[in-house]
Amino acid sequence: MSKQRVKKIVFTDIVVLIIIAVALAISMPYSLDIELRLGLAYYEEVPIDPQAESRSGAYASAVGGGKLAVHFVDVGQGDCTIIELPDGKTMIIDGAKNERSHETQIQTFIDENLPAEFKYFDYAILTHPDSDHCGSLDYVLQNYPARVSYRPNVEARNSKDDNYTDPGKADLSADALYKTTVAYRVCIDSMYAANDDFTPVVHVTDPDDESQTITGGTGDDTYTYTFYSPLSSKYGTVSSVDWNEYSPIMILEYRGFKFALSGDAEKKNEAEFVERVQAAATDGVTDKYDAFTDDYCVNVIKAGHHGSRTSTSQGYLDVITTENGAKSAYYIISCGDGNSYGHPHDETLARLDAMGVPQENILRTDVVGDITITVEADESGAYVLRYGDKQTGGSDGVGDGDNDGNGDGDDPDGDDDAVDAEKRLVYNKIAGIELKWAIVAWACYAVLAVAVAVHIAVVIATDGNDERGRRGR
Repeated sequence: MSKQRVKKIVFTDIVVLIIIAVALAISMPYSLDIELRLGLAYYEEVPIDPQAESRSGAYASAVGGGKLAVHFVDVGQGDCTIIELPDGKTMIIDGAKNERSHETQIQTFIDENLPAEFKYFDYAILTHPDSDHCGSLDYVLQNYPARVSYRPNVEARNSKDDNYTDPGKADLSADALYKTTVAYRVCIDSMYAANDDFTPVVHVTDPDDESQTITGGTGDDTYTYTFYSPLSSKYGTVSSVDWNEYSPIMILEYRGFKFALSGDAEKKNEAEFVERVQAAATDGVTDKYDAFTDDYCVNVIKAGHHGSRTSTSQGYLDVITTENGAKSAYYIISCGDGNSYGHPHDETLARLDAMGVPQENILRTDVVGDITITVEADESGAYVLRYGDKQTGGSDGVGDGDNDGNGDGDDPDGDDDAVDAEKRLVYNKIAGIELKWAIVAWACYAVLAVAVAVHIAVVIATDGNDERGRRGR
């Protein structure tokens, strides 16, 4: 066999492996459809007991049928959101000002709403380094450490101590700006502080790092928490910087319902996000920004920067809602009674009014106090979005996860019967291993890779034998 032919065979084998690997990688976002079509998984009818105790906190039952509860805690002119996820995990986003009264407010909320055995948060997110967001978060994390934390790409420095080093400095970008406030520094230190139970993991928030996406639950109880911004490593210079712009735009999705959270993100941050979404339609790259199609619509929107005129822009709202969906969404505004900033600004409220948002859908902590919105099963077993005695979806005729706000329920079968709310995804198994597409596909690929390696070895060995035979003659 000629050397040229050997090289051609080896090259062809490698190219085939690469092509198949790329094809499998592209197929991963469509895993569920593939699993159902190949018979690897199926839906089974599961009776839902509406009287079953809902799960909350870090000590919930592992049984399916989870409840999502998003609490917007009234901390005056500041931010603090506590989330009980459907699989029993917990999250805190921001921690209000560095004042004893705010520490007490957060502690009281935890005492009254989370289990008595509650010891830690599974996730903590600091959106940006301003004191009305990080001020009391150190107190919370000292008492309830977080297993995984997310922080802004801003270095913490001590202006009075040159020996101090940000514990996460190595993970910051080379051009990261720094802030020297005590509130920010002690908050960052609390994220990295070790405890007797575990060593915390801290990420510098990066929407381009897909591994930072938070997922949990199984089957219909799966939820996702996705970061979409900030898309710049810094915003200005140390002498002229808008710390608000570091806030990530984040979307929590469960059972077809979506919550948009964005800290104090302002016009530049929102504009970068909108630009990325618009580019996604034509850039030929399949990524998470492709999800924002014309019928994409969130159900709950936390207004940026306490309802400031510089946030929650029309362009941002147009990307995350539809015209009809925007009218039925809830808008959360976290602000203090009679605050000196005039939050929420009249311009923001006028923008919502022009979109047809009813006044009862604008929920302000300075007016109603703590705000809790849940996604849970109603009496019929259909999942609904609920605020107080008001609910959206499921048994009220809107459907399970009516994303576009047109009342059709977004039922994939097109019959608006909310049947999926009473079905559970089940995977076939071999030797106790669920036959998920990712496992099946890459296992087969591994076998193929071994076969190709053996083939290449045989070809090379055969060529070597032929060569020695020719020399012997």
